[in-house]
Amino acid sequence: MQHTSKPSFLNAMKLRCLYCGTTPLLRKGHLVEFGVGCTQCNYKYEREVGYFSGASWMMTYTFTALSALAAGGYMVWKHSDAGDLVVAGVPAFFGGISALLFIPWGRSLWMWFDHTVHPLTDADQLNQSK
Repeated sequence: MQHTSKPSFLNAMKLRCLYCGTTPLLRKGHLVEFGVGCTQCNYKYEREVGYFSGASWMMTYTFTALSALAAGGYMVWKHSDAGDLVVAGVPAFFGGISALLFIPWGRSLWMWFDHTVHPLTDADQLNQSK
């Protein structure tokens, strides 16, 4: 049985269940660790072992690279006389911080994209009998 509604991009940005928008994606008290799944919609967040590995290098890395590139462009454009270490160091620092802060959104965007391309099935249910 497939899920009847489509995953919501807005709910992904709010770090909420992609379908009902009620259940938080993040585990209570954690900054980057997701819970097991949505008990209201009855599906697992992590569809397979290592499910969120792609989120690290596809979503978070892309966001980090683009933000560091933008910061680097700004430094070269407005502060090129600040010295090479500062012009290179500010974007590197900004990229590192943005990578750490973006992890949960990278994971939720990964989930949204995956659920859009591969809708939920019975195998994705939390309470499935074996």
